[in-house]
Amino acid sequence: MNLDVFKYIEEAGQILAEKEEKLSQIEEALSNFFTDAFSAKDHFINVRSRIKGLDSLKEKILRHNLYNEFETPEKLLNELSDLIGVRIECRFIADEKQIYREICNLFRIRQENEFRTSFINNNIFLNFAEIQPMRQKNGFEIYKLDGKYVDESGSYNFELQIKSLVNVFWGDIDHKILYKNFNYMLSEKFLVDIMGSIKENLEMIDRELMVLYNHLNEGSTNHAENTKKEILRILSKNLHDLYSIKLKKDIGFPIEFKTSCDTIIAYLFMKIGHDDKLFVNEFMRIMNRIRFLETKYIDFRAYIEYPETMYYSDKFTKSIGKRWETLINSDFGWNLFFRMLFDLEEGSKEDIVSELLLFIRNRYHEAIHIALSNRDLSDKDRSDVHDFIMNELCISFNKISPVEFVTEAHINTLIKTIQKSFMEIVDGWDVKEIKEALAQNMRN
Repeated sequence: MNLDVFKYIEEAGQILAEKEEKLSQIEEALSNFFTDAFSAKDHFINVRSRIKGLDSLKEKILRHNLYNEFETPEKLLNELSDLIGVRIECRFIADEKQIYREICNLFRIRQENEFRTSFINNNIFLNFAEIQPMRQKNGFEIYKLDGKYVDESGSYNFELQIKSLVNVFWGDIDHKILYKNFNYMLSEKFLVDIMGSIKENLEMIDRELMVLYNHLNEGSTNHAENTKKEILRILSKNLHDLYSIKLKKDIGFPIEFKTSCDTIIAYLFMKIGHDDKLFVNEFMRIMNRIRFLETKYIDFRAYIEYPETMYYSDKFTKSIGKRWETLINSDFGWNLFFRMLFDLEEGSKEDIVSELLLFIRNRYHEAIHIALSNRDLSDKDRSDVHDFIMNELCISFNKISPVEFVTEAHINTLIKTIQKSFMEIVDGWDVKEIKEALAQNMRN
């Protein structure tokens, strides 16, 4: 009997491989259809799709004894409901219901067996027989509809899911830890309870995010700004707690690095500007990243490789970048700063460092330009003073090298220093006197 089972599985795999090109075309058509239908919706984020892989197919056949239920592999693949999977992702759990209602409104042409199609594409059908959201075996709810794509070559089944960001994250954990864990565990009930607790916490985060998002869209500037500041404090604390626990476990004692956490979080949000939607998206990205890092081992004793092929666009970025190169493995504060930044950011180390350098340079350029804008100087003298200040910043940083150099507070301090220097000089047109006052104040 075992030989028959594996022969059945092998034949199913061969048929799946033969259908791969056609299935890929249908997958693309489905993805494009649902993306076009919802891309203009504020609560829509993305459409993801996949074709069931060979390993997943083998596992499903064995797990559910499908070789007994379907006489032939051909019949199995024709009847399998999730041969193609499509997932519509939205922001919040409450948005799942909104997306489902919009799908109901889109698929209005009734067919047989509770299937419906749309006026836009009559190749795509969805089955609305099941009450939504459906309750899964794990006890939690999900919006999931069976569908089929029909053309001249035949009918192909697919499964459509609607998931918020939180439920996408939860689903991945649940699928890997419980659904696909083949190891017998005496503590399985304990794991189920823990997973239920995680789900409750994620739902709480979802509600808090939705409240934040709604506040940001109410137009109350003061309230929104206060809310943003509070969110940054929460993220900074979460980041600090994560690395504090791992640091103590690795090196045996705690270290104070709150400034680094505040600086990194502030920098990541300064980069995106004042767009409220980007703010919420960045919050979600960082939260998900922190949750991911909680499961990873971090070796704080390991050297960090500084990018070897760095391109510096000017003297300022080269001076700061070269200084970082010497500090990254000799100064624990900067080592931890870059370790956290590399863990949180996406992309190569070269791109991350380059982006940080350019951001700092541009912010200081802007601050100096503003500070000098109301001074009665010729364009040539203003440019000369501007370059002098940028050079003094490099000298100062190479001497002291504080992590705070990246912060908005440090930039604001520079503006005040420039203002103070101009108040101390006698001749506001004397560039030499201006430079002497600036050098004295900036080096103290």
